[in-house]
Amino acid sequence: MPRSLRLTDGSYMRRPDIHNLMHYLNAMQCVEVVGFSNIGKSAFMRLLGQSDVWVQELGEAGDKILPVYIDCNLMLDMSDQGFYEIVLRCLRERSPELAELPELTTAYNALVNAASSDFQVPLSFSQGLNAVLQSTQRRLVLLLDEFDEPFTLMDPRVMLNLRALKDRHSNDLAYVVALVKPMGSHVNNGEYRSEFRELFNHRTWHLAPLTRSDVDRVVRSYMGAYEARFIASDFDFIYKWAGGHPCLLESVCRMLDAELENYAPDINEPETHWEIHRQTAKKFRHNSSINYECAKIWEGCSTDEQQALQDFVDGEDEIAADVLAGLYRQHILFRVEGKPQFFCRLLKEYIQRQNSQQQPESTSLWVNVDSGEVLIDGQAIETLTNLEYKLMLLLFHNAEKIIDKYEIVTNVWGDSYINEVDDARIEKLVSRLRQKIEPDPSNPIFLTTVRGRGYRLLLS
Repeated sequence: MPRSLRLTDGSYMRRPDIHNLMHYLNAMQCVEVVGFSNIGKSAFMRLLGQSDVWVQELGEAGDKILPVYIDCNLMLDMSDQGFYEIVLRCLRERSPELAELPELTTAYNALVNAASSDFQVPLSFSQGLNAVLQSTQRRLVLLLDEFDEPFTLMDPRVMLNLRALKDRHSNDLAYVVALVKPMGSHVNNGEYRSEFRELFNHRTWHLAPLTRSDVDRVVRSYMGAYEARFIASDFDFIYKWAGGHPCLLESVCRMLDAELENYAPDINEPETHWEIHRQTAKKFRHNSSINYECAKIWEGCSTDEQQALQDFVDGEDEIAADVLAGLYRQHILFRVEGKPQFFCRLLKEYIQRQNSQQQPESTSLWVNVDSGEVLIDGQAIETLTNLEYKLMLLLFHNAEKIIDKYEIVTNVWGDSYINEVDDARIEKLVSRLRQKIEPDPSNPIFLTTVRGRGYRLLLS
């Protein structure tokens, strides 16, 4: 998958994010961009560093802003000197005019050659930045990517110096910092870091996964690059499993593409395509790249957030409001008709596996989510169809609870079928499932009917 958000026609993805951030930046207000692991913060920051994007969004006003992208991972040393050096170096590389600016060159050389404890280091940085601001008619936006370690590990006086420069050039200088977690979440910020953090008060932008339209663009780009033969149902499958997470999208596209090759030439048969999706999904849990990305998201959650996600996967309805609000802000969960839902199925199933246990001895019915098998008294039953398995999983993850017909339609068929699936169709599906799991389908002991309310699955 491309690391760039640029499209071949010159347009770009993440338009809503760009539009909203530029509302602040055009007023020279500082913004912190946060988001969980590999959600695309760096690609977003690099896009913000391209001048024509500003012109497309702001017109003539965008031409008066000079954005400079700075990758803090390229710091030669995690020190004040290392930070100041990368900023001045990126300024010099930003344009021929700045590269030839004598005052900037002098300040850069003095900074590089100064002793690390020398007061000349912050002085040279300030002189270089001041020279840029005085020489250009454009307002300066410094885009500080991968800012987590610099913020927490550098001498806090660096933050104080950045704050002083912003105060001095309030109408001509702004910072955008990209981190995994908001600066305010770091403990023991100290006075100097807190003063820098004040510049970003109430302007934390949580970067969401790519929208469905952007995901479709990414998938089409993959198809063009690798001659993949995806059809409409594949687009739905990819989005359902990967959401808008760029790295998960790449893994799902590659695995589905490889599986499609195994089924040529019957690829366009509906039953064949359903089987391809099922076989691909079974392999996701064993893919190291997918597990790594999900683990990074999981490990980035607080203990309370992890517990809430585990409870949610287990069917608990009561989640602390403040924890749930935080998961919404981070876009790990989002609302569908007022109810929380995972942004992608891969993460949900990863957390299910974190919770997975051996089948308790007291139960007679069990679903092995990893293998996809349904066990009755330890013996695998006849393979379920796609709809049967979806219903089985819904009931299993909500065992002992009543599941109404609305929940069955939305989880088994999908939201778009809510007005198309009638009671008879649901009852027919339930009947087919009973034929496979019940010793006597006419007298069910596992999948029971709660008259007037729905169905309940009993495990023993």
